[in-house]
Amino acid sequence: MNPTQRNSTNRTRIVGEGYTFDDLLLLPARSEILPSQTEVRTRLSRNIKLNIPLVSAAMDTVTESNLAIALARLGGIGIVHKNLSPERQAAEVDNVKRAESTIVLNPITISPQQTVREAIKTMQTKSISGIPVVDDDKLVGIVTHRDLRFETSLDHSVSQVMTKAPLVTAPRNTTLEDAQKILQKHRIEKLLIVDNDGKLIGLITVKDIQKKKQYPQACKDEHGRLRVGAAVGVGGDLDQRLERLIAAAVDVIVVGTAHGHSRGVLQAVEKIRNKYPDLEVIAGNVARQKGAADLISAGAHAVKVGIGPGSICTTRVVAGVGVPQITAIMECAEEAARHDVTRKANSTIRYDGDVVASRLFSAFHDGSNLWH
Repeated sequence: MNPTQRNSTNRTRIVGEGYTFDDLLLLPARSEILPSQTEVRTRLSRNIKLNIPLVSAAMDTVTESNLAIALARLGGIGIVHKNLSPERQAAEVDNVKRAESTIVLNPITISPQQTVREAIKTMQTKSISGIPVVDDDKLVGIVTHRDLRFETSLDHSVSQVMTKAPLVTAPRNTTLEDAQKILQKHRIEKLLIVDNDGKLIGLITVKDIQKKKQYPQACKDEHGRLRVGAAVGVGGDLDQRLERLIAAAVDVIVVGTAHGHSRGVLQAVEKIRNKYPDLEVIAGNVARQKGAADLISAGAHAVKVGIGPGSICTTRVVAGVGVPQITAIMECAEEAARHDVTRKANSTIRYDGDVVASRLFSAFHDGSNLWH
């Protein structure tokens, strides 16, 4: 394909040859590396590392909490789509962050005055098997499925059915190894973490310990929670959406449109970076070096590369605009490397080999190692 653009006299000209995945193959060569010795770790952004180079699309037919949890456990990350209300999108992010943790910080709690009906509803809504009971922040009991199994009066207060204190608890500095021993000794599923004043500060569950062993490559934050991203647009609800997503502990925000090299996207990135300087921001989509440069100048930590390259994205066909994906990746990779900014190939994977080709041509063009 020969990409075209307008020159200074407003005449269309051919700017060069472009390549996509179907145009190129990698040549085989001798290898001394066994499959078991390979590592495919990489960076999503400057501060977020992935153990597999896969990010799920922020599409309403692809990514909500279920897929985001599954992908993060394998070492990638999911981006929750924005075709939801701000409240619902934040709830999906919260579901991922609460799916597992070294220590569950700010656990869901209930007061002793609330009803059995409310306890059951909370357990069902949050998919949990027990709720710590707190009164004025102090731990006074725990209510579990076992306590409610044969309860017939849904209007009874939680205090009437809960397992009352004293309970098996542990201090803040308890390790997972020590927690596992305590859980096994007392045959319980949840270990409540309290401070010196008896206030609940977190909990450790058997499931979290099991998940850590089952998914050793999981992509997690500093608190042991699964990482997750969320997409935002440039529309009027941006501020409200950001506030709710940040409150839900989202790890990265993706500002994405079909044409990311536009004033709306650039202004949105600048606004987010100015208001939330510690928040990781990915922006796109772009397919030219100048587009990547402008997004980086606006403050993007990573750039989404690709206009209509995927199996179901038809931007090139419908709009007649775009750059073949291999060429787009190489152009943007060169610019990103100058600023130590990562780039993410968008909607690229139709076949397994596309993953390898995408990373390989990007690495060769910016001079980096194939995998970080």
